[in-house]
Parts: sequence; C-alpha cells; structure tokens
Amino acid sequence: MQLNSLQLVNFRNYDSLHLEFNKKVNLLVGKNGQGKTNIVESIYMLSFGKSFRTNKDKEIIKFEKENLYVGGAFSKENTKGLIEIAISKNKKGIKVNKIPIQKIYELLGNINVVIFSPEDLRLVKEGPKERRSFIDKEISQIIPRYYNYLTNYNKILFQRNQLLKSKNIDKSLLDVYDESLAKYGSYIYILRRDFIKKIAGISKSLHDKLTGGIEDLVITYKNQIDINDEDTAQTVYNKFIEKLSSSREHDIDTRTTRYGLHRDDLNIFVNGLDVRLYGSQGQQRTASISLKLSEIELINNEVGEYPILILDDVFSELDETRQKLLVNNLNVVQMFITTAEVSHKSIFNIDNTTIFNIDNGSVVNIENGGN
Repeated sequence: MQLNSLQLVNFRNYDSLHLEFNKKVNLLVGKNGQGKTNIVESIYMLSFGKSFRTNKDKEIIKFEKENLYVGGAFSKENTKGLIEIAISKNKKGIKVNKIPIQKIYELLGNINVVIFSPEDLRLVKEGPKERRSFIDKEISQIIPRYYNYLTNYNKILFQRNQLLKSKNIDKSLLDVYDESLAKYGSYIYILRRDFIKKIAGISKSLHDKLTGGIEDLVITYKNQIDINDEDTAQTVYNKFIEKLSSSREHDIDTRTTRYGLHRDDLNIFVNGLDVRLYGSQGQQRTASISLKLSEIELINNEVGEYPILILDDVFSELDETRQKLLVNNLNVVQMFITTAEVSHKSIFNIDNTTIFNIDNGSVVNIENGGN
C-alpha cells in the first residue's frame, strides 16, 4: 500500500500544492512552523477523515478562505484508488473513487495509516484514555464495523448518563439502555480482546529486539468484566448485564455509569513490573515504541499489506542508535518523516529517499532519490 500523490487547496498554510511521492522514504525537512506537519496531517485525514491535531474541521481551512480540498491517489492490492475530502465552514464531503460516502466507517480501511509522534512516546506513561484511543483507532482501520459499534455504544452511554442525571429516573428506560450497552459492548469487548492478544505477541517480539533480549514485555487486556479467551459474545453480554445490574443503585447515586468498556485499559509489564508505575523513562519509551510499531505488522497480517507510516518529529526525541534501529526495522513500508534537523538526512539511503525542503507553506526544493 502506498500513497502516490497528494493535492491540497487552502489547507492550513498551503494555497495550492501537488506532490508526487517516493514509494519508500519521503523526508519532509524544514524549520518549525513552516508546514511539514500540515502535509502529514492531510495524509492522515485521507485515512481517518479527520485531523489528528484538532476536532474542529474549520481550523484546518486556510485563514480568510472559505473551503479546502484534500485529494490523494493511492495504490493497493495492485489497484489504484482516489480519496477526496472537501470541507467548508459548515459542510464536509468525502468521496472514495468519485463516489460520495455517507458514514466515516465507509472510508476506514481504504488507506491504512500508522502515525508515530512525540506524544506516542508517552503512550505507556499517559492515562487509560490515550491507550483506549490507540486501541479504537487501530481496530477501526482493520475492522471498519468496529467504528460503527463504538459510535453506537458511546451514543447510548451518553443517553444513559443523561437519564441518570435526571430528577425522575425511568428504570424501564434504564433497562433498555443496559441491554443496548451490553449488545454493542459485547461485540467491542470481543474485538478488543482479540486485537490486544495479537498486538501483545507482536510487541513482545519487537521489544525483545529493541532491548537486545534483556527485557520481557507483557501486555494484557484490563477490563472490568474479566472476559477470557473462550468467552463468546453471548457470554460477554451476560457478564456485562450482570455488572450493570449489580451497580444500578450505585450508578443512580453517583449519576454516572460505573462499569463498561469506556473504562478499559492495558496492563503493561516489563520484567514482571508495571512499567507505568515502576519503569524508567527509557523503559516506558521503549515499550511505547514496541506497542506502536506492532500496529504495522498487525495490519499487514490482517489486511495483507503494510500500512503507510508517518513519523512526525519523532527523531528529535530519540538517540542516534534508536533512530537507526527504527529505520532499519521499517524498510518494508512507505514512510513520511518530518524533521527540523537537516542532519537527519544522513540516516537514510539516498537511493530510496525523496527529500522535500519546506519553507513558509511552499516546497522550495525536491531532492529525488530512486523510486
């Protein structure tokens, strides 16, 4: 899988831009604030339909302009495709191969993208919300219907919490919400369980390479209903209903939902210790790298092609040894890398690299390697 070209109109600080990409390494070089991350932000949008930097689409439109356009031509499974996104201040449209889509999940999986930013180096150290977001985003790419399940679950959870906050609680309506939560929740629990099991095995192997075999990484699924590998969706549904029922009076008193997948997390251990609590900063970062990179192999295993990889200003956070280790382990994917350090050019094989020099919303020079 690869992105062949990109077209931008009124996107952030770009008036108009058309780029053809290298199938291996695309290095975006420039000082901070010149527009490097804007390019990879647009690539991310082609995959997910939204930015990884803001939830407000109108913030992406160039100042004093009314609308924007992002178009990306890609190759996948020996076929070619086109994703187009048009946004105005009160409307958004997405087309896949010139056909408008109605739901975001129809976009997911057309272009698989894994993004790695400085924030991801703190994935292990941060709170459960960040790790749940990591899980949800990656499963949605592999299994688009998961996004639909999650959207429905969150909608019902919101309605249930609103009911709990009301003065007169209709318990029969609460029963309806509980059944719906358990229905969608059971699907999501099963998909999360299977995803985490797979990604745990891959990240364990990667972590072993990154640490020279001196550290053992173990990742398990932390959930409130204690599901196991043998549980069917019906079993999980029953367990979830039992939890919701046992906590009903507590939920009414506290006016919020105590149990559910909205409180899931990952247990992450290095050499038997909870790395979030007892690991050094270096151990936490290495575990985060292993976890993020495991996405790449998992997507390949599940969909049959490697995803596109974005490394957004990650090199400045890593020492030279880890920089080279990262690059050497990622030579099977198409990469888009942003950096403010010209010296980082030396890390890459120039024959497989195209360098885009960026200044003030313009690509001022392109150094072409082999394709």
